Amino acid sequence: MQELVEKGEELILPCSDPAVTILKGHRRFLLGLDVAQAAAGDKTAYSIILDEQVPEWCDGGQRLGKRRREIIKCDHIPQMSYSDLAVVAWNLVNDPALKGRCYLAVDSSGVGRAFCDILNTKSVQHTRVTMTSGESENEVKERNTTFNNVGRNRLLSTLNSAIHTGDLSIGAFEMRDLLRQELESFEAEITKAGRMKIEGGTKFGHADITVSAALAYWLSDHRTVGAHVGESQLRGYW
Repeated sequence: MQELVEKGEELILPCSDPAVTILKGHRRFLLGLDVAQAAAGDKTAYSIILDEQVPEWCDGGQRLGKRRREIIKCDHIPQMSYSDLAVVAWNLVNDPALKGRCYLAVDSSGVGRAFCDILNTKSVQHTRVTMTSGESENEVKERNTTFNNVGRNRLLSTLNSAIHTGDLSIGAFEMRDLLRQELESFEAEITKAGRMKIEGGTKFGHADITVSAALAYWLSDHRTVGAHVGESQLRGYW
């Protein structure tokens, strides 16, 4: 039997037998970028999630193995101009290990909106995510650009659930312990208006890494990523 072949983000088990249906798997990377706001202690952070589903042989031919998502890297980015930060984002997306199969989600809240405009000038493909209060999610179009308005509570609670159910695992990397500290720092409370509020942070920052991981995980299930194997919309500014 032939070995697994990678074509971009597609994983294929070649077979010359016309009776065998070839099932295409995938191996892609989701990059979440949380852009620092003006608040003291806020830092720009990014997280990378490996998302893969590998085809395998079985008695009846081929089948797709269980989908695996794992946080493989998190880090802070030193303070710099937004123009320089856009170059860093370009370098991350075009890293030889990720190029051609990396999707970027950027926090477009506050200063992130202007930063995303700079990304456009650098030809960095990305998905804009504006974090809102509450748990709602919707899309709006402005100047032919799509903005995804997603509740911060929704992002964080979805990330938390994924880790607890095993849908998302945390790999071995340098910032692993800090990520775990941030995750453990979050607490939920009900406001006087009857709404849930989730807050967290450590002495090192405002849980920036966790937010970046939440953005990456959200993007892994976002319809425009083509999470359903074999179906993918044109990559670009969604």
